[in-house]
Amino acid sequence: MSNYYFAVSSLPYLSYDMEKIPPMEYFLKLCREHASGNDYDLIKSAIIDDCEQKVTSSGILIKWYTWERNLRNKLVILRARKKGEDPENYFRPNPDLYVYDRIAQEAFQENSPLAAENLLNRERWSYLDTLELGHYFDTDKLVIYYLKLQLLWRKMNFDREKGMERYNEIVEKFSSEDFPREDNINQG
Repeated sequence: MSNYYFAVSSLPYLSYDMEKIPPMEYFLKLCREHASGNDYDLIKSAIIDDCEQKVTSSGILIKWYTWERNLRNKLVILRARKKGEDPENYFRPNPDLYVYDRIAQEAFQENSPLAAENLLNRERWSYLDTLELGHYFDTDKLVIYYLKLQLLWRKMNFDREKGMERYNEIVEKFSSEDFPREDNINQG
């Protein structure tokens, strides 16, 4: 496995609670300049929201995607039970269903979707910290850094003010359109 001493030491430290997040473009440009073609492709293939089973040479990515599918499957079980449905219909294929039930349970019990997402993202961050142990200047370090960077940008997009702006845009759009009244539909 290649070592990327300069690239890794050039990266800013990431913290889940940081407010000034490094641009994704900066990270990818640095990787493109310093990583081999195959390593760069591997780093770029690490997408936080895509946990489908893929063929990958990265043990770290296999562990990450397996863990994420496990978490999502645990949430499926809780949501399906609440709706009185069979969770098997919604499972993502996964060889291992090991995730602490506590994580999914706590997120499921949150009243606020934003609070639940934040709890899940903190747990994701913690798992990535665990995966990072022993990886200091290698490709896996860059893969984990990229996943963490995506988590930070995802978290930043869950801004209450931006959400309200978007909500108001949608309400405004629909309230300005002419919809048939219910009594007109029933007469037709």
